Amino acid sequence: MCWPERDAGERGIRMNNTRQMLVALALGALGILGLAVAVRGQAMNPVAARQWYENAVKKITDQSTADEIVALAKQCYRNGLTDEAMAHAIEALRKDPNDSRAKYLLFALAGPVEGTTGTGEGDDGGGGTPQAPTITDAEADAIYKAEGDTVIRNFREIQGLLARRCGSVKCHGGNEKAKWTLALKGGANRKSLAQNFKTVYPYMDRDNPAKSVLVQKPLKGPEGGHPTQVIRGESDPVYQRIIKYIDTVKGDAEKMWDQ
Repeated sequence: MCWPERDAGERGIRMNNTRQMLVALALGALGILGLAVAVRGQAMNPVAARQWYENAVKKITDQSTADEIVALAKQCYRNGLTDEAMAHAIEALRKDPNDSRAKYLLFALAGPVEGTTGTGEGDDGGGGTPQAPTITDAEADAIYKAEGDTVIRNFREIQGLLARRCGSVKCHGGNEKAKWTLALKGGANRKSLAQNFKTVYPYMDRDNPAKSVLVQKPLKGPEGGHPTQVIRGESDPVYQRIIKYIDTVKGDAEKMWDQ
């Protein structure tokens, strides 16, 4: 008797196993196989992971090496702290742009927008689909010209962090009731970077980055009028990376939109 669905499922499993073996071989050649299998281990429970991280991150300074930062990122990955892993992998790449370990970790962390777990303003349990950029090429060119390539290019990191933390289709990734919506369909391309920068710019306080609505509302959660606290304190690397970026915008670009 033929079972098409079962046969298809078994073929899928075999293909998936083959792909995993090929990836493992490739990573083994790069000397980072340990990172590939790290996620298979037993992660800490969320409370213990948070306590561990609060202590571990204090050891990272501006003088920390890429090796030290990658080690922290890998442990964050093992402990289920994906946003922290992403932020520190990005930090490691800033130290060493050729670090294949950090590059692979960012690859491993990349996932569909629908899989994010952030909760944004206007979350009513509904949600739509990931939004594609709606600006024209000419409009994108105008934003790049006015703000400078450096500002928009560096926004790629922030867009990635916002996509993971706030980009659920129930929140700022597709919910039309949210006060702002990110264009995430198609990834971080030229148009999406320009459009999303323009979208979130009014929520940045360039004179006092830490006071920016972009970080303060998700930091305060319900107390600040946001459904949940998606930034977990001022030590949260997402909070730190966003305010550092806002601080650079003031020196790198002319203001286009009034706050």
